[in-house]
Amino acid sequence: MSVEVKNVTKKFGGFTALDHVSLKVESGELVALLGPSGSGKTTLLRTIAGLEFPDNAGEAQVLFYGEDVTQIPASERKAGFAFQHYALFRHMSVFENIAFGLRVRPKTTRPPEPEIVARVEKLLKLIQLEPLARRFPSQLSGGQRQRVALARALAVEPKVLLLDEPFGALDAKVRKELRRWLRQLHDEIHITTLFVTHDQEEALEVADRVAILRDGRIEQIGTPEEIYDHPASPFVYDFLGNVNLFSGRMKDGAVVIGETEFSLGDQTGGMDADTVAFVRPHDIRVTRQAAGPALSALVVRSNAAGPVANLELKRLDSGELFTVQLSKEQFQELSPRPGETVFVELKNVKVFSDDYNI
Repeated sequence: MSVEVKNVTKKFGGFTALDHVSLKVESGELVALLGPSGSGKTTLLRTIAGLEFPDNAGEAQVLFYGEDVTQIPASERKAGFAFQHYALFRHMSVFENIAFGLRVRPKTTRPPEPEIVARVEKLLKLIQLEPLARRFPSQLSGGQRQRVALARALAVEPKVLLLDEPFGALDAKVRKELRRWLRQLHDEIHITTLFVTHDQEEALEVADRVAILRDGRIEQIGTPEEIYDHPASPFVYDFLGNVNLFSGRMKDGAVVIGETEFSLGDQTGGMDADTVAFVRPHDIRVTRQAAGPALSALVVRSNAAGPVANLELKRLDSGELFTVQLSKEQFQELSPRPGETVFVELKNVKVFSDDYNI
């Protein structure tokens, strides 16, 4: 079941939440809608669900498997929807919460009771909560409640599954466990799924493709590898993790930062033009002796807690602060001390033709 959105615009008063947005999700695909608050991702999801309707009727379309559902209400779109805060019925058991969508169907379309029981039991096994079927939501952990909410959305056999910040109310450890579980679940049932998140790591780990939204438009869409390794704009690069910005000038296929020239590989740019160089903290090599083009910097502080070590350095030529990420082994071998001078080599330097205020 493919889902396609064409030319959708949605406004709330003077605020444009969606600005002529188009998106296609292939059948069986898991797509993340990623962006900062106010970027339009939840409005796009709600428009697909039928909880919001485009303002530009006649121009916009929402298609489920080629069928135009733009003006069809949510109750008739056969979309499963799970919210951040679960919305479980507190007075119902886990079993009855999952069965609810089936039991409230009109008599003509309601499955027989044995079929309802069989379907709920199958879902309980799928979400690994069979022993907890008779418990109430108050007796479950946050992660268990979210799994029940997902099972309830799946019970009605939706054409598409829509998840709005499904793990947003959970702590970091549970989020990691549940997003791994969601990916495994999707690989088993292959239902077309869109989920909203503001967590970059979550989107990159779980989704087949990621659509990054900004100011009501899709800035870039692609596989996690494509958008991370080949960001289409400074916004995407900056949004997808930590980045250092260095002011410089373009020169013959290289960028000059301070007095040091760094290669840009196959990138091209304007001759003798001001630019901003983007460098990830893990793409910076720190040494005590420069073996090639390098900037000199002062070690300000270090933090070696966790799987990687983070250094804060200060350029000697400009006084600008920047961060470096080292492996534990690199950090132990270097053993940097606050106040000492080191050299940094910048790898995978990225520049954009767009103007960017540093």
